[in-house]
Amino acid sequence: MHPPGPGTEPPTGSFRVVHEDGGPVLHLHGDVDEPLVRRMRAAGLPEGELVAVQVAAVGYIDSTGLSLLVRWAQQAARDGRPAVLRAASPRFCKVLDLAGISVLFVLEDDGHR
Repeated sequence: MHPPGPGTEPPTGSFRVVHEDGGPVLHLHGDVDEPLVRRMRAAGLPEGELVAVQVAAVGYIDSTGLSLLVRWAQQAARDGRPAVLRAASPRFCKVLDLAGISVLFVLEDDGHR
């Protein structure tokens, strides 16, 4: 088996939507970047219906990933709902602070561990 060539590397980020009692929760894992956001959109991610985003397993998030979270938070605010981020690490919170967007989110521990 040959190692992947340039441009054929496997994705380093993944997502899944878990349907909980309160509604769908987006679980992000690994690198949240433009290719992952593109895959989420192609899969028909129900951004407007999400009740929370679980970010404990995020290793890296770029501006595309942050933009996705901001759009979701703005939609939640328009709908009168909080934009809940679950299990955000101190490092993830620092990224939100540096981007000036931490005020858009409600942080909560993940009670599902």
